[in-house]
Amino acid sequence: MKSLLALLVTAAFAWGAVPVAAQDDDDSDKKKGPDINEVPNYWRNSEKTPVDVTMKYYWKNPEIQPSGLKAALEKLKAVKNVDLPEKTKTAVVSYLGKCEKLGTLEVAAQNAGFEALVISHAHVLVAIKPLANADVLGAQNAIAKVDGVQWVTTGASALQLHADLEKLTMENLKAAAAKHNCDVVANQTYEYVRLKVVEGDIYEYIAKVDVTKGVMTTREEDSGIVGMWINKAYIRVDRLQKLEGFKIERQ
Repeated sequence: MKSLLALLVTAAFAWGAVPVAAQDDDDSDKKKGPDINEVPNYWRNSEKTPVDVTMKYYWKNPEIQPSGLKAALEKLKAVKNVDLPEKTKTAVVSYLGKCEKLGTLEVAAQNAGFEALVISHAHVLVAIKPLANADVLGAQNAIAKVDGVQWVTTGASALQLHADLEKLTMENLKAAAAKHNCDVVANQTYEYVRLKVVEGDIYEYIAKVDVTKGVMTTREEDSGIVGMWINKAYIRVDRLQKLEGFKIERQ
């Protein structure tokens, strides 16, 4: 967890990201937009009204539910109860607390001998890269409306997306930014990677990587490509490229 926090705190973009508030057009009307930093009501009141938080656990046999994980999480004051849906490798936590404290769920799981990470509310750092005739503020507001983005916290050189990784895709983020002549990059703690299975069965590959801690989500794309959100505090891309029995190429 310390390495994860350190990555979040020290994230910087050496390739030349500009402040997200920057905008070439000084039209004051365009600067009036929705307050993307506004926390949704369900999270603002989360210490009184529980929010469902999904955790992915890295359990080899999905037929067997890790009851010990449920027991460990339910010992926390911030947890009302935990549901373990069958054959999903997820735990749905009824959570009473702030989003910045979600890491306590992961720590409690690890201390009880279980590997489990929050996937429904990840803090994904992205940077907007302006292209010709860029409207950075427009891109920023468009990104805030992408499916899977719950809300956005703006910073000096990056946006922090409060995001559901099961819904969020880089394709949608890039498409939203492109409408405003911008590109978007996510390569800090959370990164979306695309790997092509050149040799080996793609479904066997997905099954293997999906139980690897740090692989948050997997989805089959076209032409034998697997797209996945990874948490780089736990997994390196090169490890996913070197699984025995497969030839993998990064896209």
